[in-house]
Parts: sequence; C-alpha cells; structure tokens
Amino acid sequence: MNIAAFPLLAQPAAPQGLQLLDYAVVLIYLAGMLAAGWYFWREQEEQDDYFVGGRRLPWMAVGLSIVATMLSTVTYLAAPGEVIQHGLALSIGWLAIPLAFVVVNFLWVPFFMRLGVTSIYEYLEDRFGLAARMTAVALFVLILRLFWMATIVLTGSRAVSQITYESMVRIFGISWSANEWLLVVLFSVGLFATLYTMLGGIKAVVWTDVVQFVALFGGALLTLFFVAWETGTGPVDWWVTATSGEAAGHEFPPLASWDLTTRNTILFTVLSALAWYVCTFIGDQVAVQRYLTTPSVTAAVKGNVVNFVADFFVSVVLALCGMALLTYYLDPAFQTQLADGITDPRDARVADQVFPHFIAFGLPAGVSGLVVAALFAVAMSSLDSGINSVATVLTIDIFERLGIAKASHRKLWLPRTITFVVGIVCTALAWAMLSIPERYNIIGITARTFNCALGPLAAMFVVGMFVRRAGQKAVVAAAWLGLSVSVSLAWWVELRWALGLTDYSTLADATAHLAGPSPFLITPISSTSTVLMAILLSFVFPNRKTKQTEQLLWSAVVARTEAKP
Repeated sequence: MNIAAFPLLAQPAAPQGLQLLDYAVVLIYLAGMLAAGWYFWREQEEQDDYFVGGRRLPWMAVGLSIVATMLSTVTYLAAPGEVIQHGLALSIGWLAIPLAFVVVNFLWVPFFMRLGVTSIYEYLEDRFGLAARMTAVALFVLILRLFWMATIVLTGSRAVSQITYESMVRIFGISWSANEWLLVVLFSVGLFATLYTMLGGIKAVVWTDVVQFVALFGGALLTLFFVAWETGTGPVDWWVTATSGEAAGHEFPPLASWDLTTRNTILFTVLSALAWYVCTFIGDQVAVQRYLTTPSVTAAVKGNVVNFVADFFVSVVLALCGMALLTYYLDPAFQTQLADGITDPRDARVADQVFPHFIAFGLPAGVSGLVVAALFAVAMSSLDSGINSVATVLTIDIFERLGIAKASHRKLWLPRTITFVVGIVCTALAWAMLSIPERYNIIGITARTFNCALGPLAAMFVVGMFVRRAGQKAVVAAAWLGLSVSVSLAWWVELRWALGLTDYSTLADATAHLAGPSPFLITPISSTSTVLMAILLSFVFPNRKTKQTEQLLWSAVVARTEAKP
C-alpha cells in the first residue's frame, strides 16, 4: 500500500480536529500504561509469574482481558467499516455466541485447566510427538500471531496517524509528511506496547487490558451518543438506513446461498463466527493462556462468562457504530468530503476510515482524546497479549524444549529478551505490510493472512482429544493440507490467474471481475477439512501409542480432579 495515501486528510472548514486537551488525555493514558508495566515488573520473580501470573489472577479481570485482547483494532475498526461498506451480515455473527459459549465453557476450558500446562502446545507432544508440537508452534508463531500483531500495529497506526496528522501540523508545527508521520506512529505504538509488556509480563497485560476494555467500550458509546445528539436519530433510524437498499445501498443479507462466492449470507457469517470462537479458544495460546492464569476450573469458567457477555455487548455496540456513522454521513446536513472527491461513506476506499474521521472531526475537544486513547487501548491490549503469548511459546516450546537455553524458574532474562525481540519483529512486519494493495479492506486482509492458520491449528487439538486412532503422521500431514485449503480459498482468484485458468491477461483485471469463495467460509471449511483428512489418514498412519493416548483423550483429562504438577 502506498503510505503516501491519506485520503481522509481533506477536511471541511468547520471542524478543527484534535486540540491540546485531547493530546493531554492521550499522554495521561500512555503514562498510566507504562506505570503499570513498571509496577508489575517489581513483582516478577519466576517464569510462572511472568507467563501465567502464578495462576492466581481474578476471574473478572481475566474475562475482560480476553475481550480486550481478542477484539483488537482489526475488529474495532473493521466492524463499523464492514457495516458501512457491506451491510449487517458480519454483525449477525453474534447469533453464534450461545453455541460457541457452550462448546468453550464445557469442552475446552475444563480440558486445558486440568492439563496444567503453560504452553498449550505441550499437549500435542504428549499426545502425538515432537513433530506435531513443532508444527503447531510454527502455525501459531509464524502465521497466526505474528501477522495478527502486525495487522494490529498497521491498522491502529494508520487510524491514529490519520486522526492526528492535521492537528500535529497545526498545533505543534511538525514538518513531517503524512507518510513519515504514519511511520512515526507505527514504530511508537509497537515499541511502547513492547516496553511495558517486557517489563510487567502477563500481570501487566491482564490489568492494563481491564483499563483498555473500559476505554474502548466507552469510546464506542461516546460515538453513538454524539451521533444521536447531532442528528436527532436513534437505533431504529440507523437500522432502517443500514438495511434499506434504496437509501444505503445495502439489503438485509439472505439466509443462505448455494453460491459459495456470495460474500454475505446469514449462514456464512454465523458459521464463521462459530468457527472463530471454537477454534480460537482451543488452538490459540493468546486466548487459552488467559484461562491458565486463574486458580481453578470454576474461576476460568466465570471468566469465560464475563468474556462472552462482554463480547456480545461490544459486538452490538460496534455494529451500531457502523449503522450510526452511515446515517450520519449520508445525511446532507453532515455530509462532507471524506477523500478527494469522495463523500459517500460506502466507498471501498474510505469505509474503514470513516470511524477515525469521525473521531477527529465529529467529536468535541477532550472527548476526541478519550476515543483516540481507546484506539491506542484496543491496539495495545491485543499487541501486549500477543507478544507475551508468543514469547511464552518460544521460551517453553523452542528454547527450553530443544535445549537451546536451560529451563529456569528463577531467571527472567530469556523471556524478557524474547518479548523485546518479538515486539520489534511485529513492528517491522507491520511496516512491510504497508505494501498490501488498497483494494482489500481490513476484513479482507485478515482472511487472507493470519486467519488461514487458525482452522488447521485448532483441528490438531480436536483430533488429539477425540480421534483415538490418529497418530502423529496423520495429524501433521492433515494440518499442512488444511493450511493449503485455507490458502487456496483465500487466494482463489490469484491462484487461478497464476495457473492460467482465467480469461484475463492481468491480475488486476482478474481480481476486479472475479470473485473467490466468501472470506467467511475459510475457517469453517479449513478446520472441518483438516479433521476429516486426519481421520482418513489415520487409516494409513494409525496411532502406535494407544496406551498413552487413552490418558490424553478429552474424557480422560477432564476426569482428573486436579491439574498435573
């Protein structure tokens, strides 16, 4: 993506952008986050404290931390942008929450809590072997979470730089160009989150996530309040606008379609949401590690209740933000130039940037600062968690397991060093991702990058828990085949063009005229196909460790009265 492109900087004359008061609010917030890292740094003594908080963190804080972590700027900005550009299909995914809650609370949480592990990928070696464990680590670190964190840094930095650039020039007289300011913000966000995560470990992550949840949820509520105040409209009016084909260009999505290239249907989005929840809370160290910080299964279950209830309300509020902002900018009284010659918020070039535009120019002084702080919050709440979890996996599964460094419960230099390096790598990767073509919105970027690994990774655990006859060769081969399925679905059009299977001479023409499978189908199809392939391959490569396997199936693990020492 051309970093010189900041189309939303063309503003109407009346709004003034951020004021000194807004910057004061943001600085106070950032100082508080850094102080939290320093405070918890004094309490760190062992790796168990650094990675899982001594397994004694309160369930309420853990539940809110999960919501703040898994939300990220990807969802915080993408959910309103998706509603503005494509309608309500994505938001209807919340219908999957009750079923997902049952699966996670009654299947996954008791299983992992009774395992008593620090890295969840330890289980895969016990169940299958070292190759399975290393496969999962590779999927988690190299694809799922490094690209996820880089996307968070990228989307958060782009939004913050868009909001602040005009006022930084006006108030502080900076001489940087817009693209130079974007780089300053990008590296600042990445390095700041890395610093306080390196200092405070998981305790700093969880407790700052609680504050960040309040900030991000409050920011969305303030947006709704001021749109309602300015326009004299409410949720019913916003719903009518967002679902009226004549007024907004969106019709309410159909229930289902046999055409897999149909992007938005209720069935596809509900399946996507269900697959995301089920796969994330079984195969993703970032999510599962939160439960491991609690003292018991009961506490973990309570934390999960908080997570799902809060996540439901956040999903509804963000969908309302999208509908409200669409109503606001379609109103002739508030319509403004969102880009050079673009006033329609539904335009693909500006849909993801409408929310940041409103933060900078639609909110009063002080309130804008609070919402900018919320943007920092939603970026860093995910980034700090991702950095800490990747550092956990690299320390436990690579450096200590392979004997590169000696395991020590008293020395924290290794995890802190790894934390710092991971943060730097993620920030550098975010810089590299600036080259992603502008035609992909945030949802498109996520589906075509890190989410490709989520389904196969989760399927490895499902096979381990429930498929007795599957051995290491079967599950490892199935995981890589499942990743191939994900990548093929995500890059369907590009792959067809590269293989000469289209009538278009250029890639730009092919992507402009052809549609691939709906991005909402990638995780459901890849996870299901990975499990099915593992079952089929188990007849070719049967499990040879049947006695050991019996003790590691789901039924045997959850029957334990307590975690292993």
